Amino acid sequence: MAEDDNHDERRRSPRASVDLQVGLRFDSVQQFLSAYAGDISETGMFVRIPNPRHEVGEIVTLRFDAGKERIVQGTARVARVIESGIGLEFIDLDGPGRKLVEMIVRIKLAAG
Repeated sequence: MAEDDNHDERRRSPRASVDLQVGLRFDSVQQFLSAYAGDISETGMFVRIPNPRHEVGEIVTLRFDAGKERIVQGTARVARVIESGIGLEFIDLDGPGRKLVEMIVRIKLAAG
């Protein structure tokens, strides 16, 4: 399978629309942002940042509240940069965090 085919296949994972506030820390530019995720899947999320100045490949530490005092935190890689925001690919989420992301996606998709 060609690299582009792999990229397209990853993008086919079900995405659920969300409005989650996410804290992002970019070590490469010593920047902390608070922004909103527009959608999430089990492999990543899209974060709305108008006119982002980030580059594909940058590593970011992320943290967001998954409800009822459940916090998801981990690291991600900037996989896509467009005018309206950045696509993040999860690199490392702890076990409970990964399960919370899976739960959020299932619940949001079931709700339509």
